[in-house]
Amino acid sequence: MTEIKKIELPRGCFEGNCSDCMYANFRDRDSYGRVKCEGDYGGYNRPDDRNGCFYWERK
Repeated sequence: MTEIKKIELPRGCFEGNCSDCMYANFRDRDSYGRVKCEGDYGGYNRPDDRNGCFYWERK
């Protein structure tokens, strides 16, 4: 029988998400609810979609 174990990763382990990035402007959203990236990446992004962004910096 296979044993299943739950693994929990600490928050910030895979840094690069817009939700805690200093370049994400949550006051500027497009019609789809995406937030504006004011870093070099630019454009509008869903906060949970940009995992691994090269321009990410902690708030």
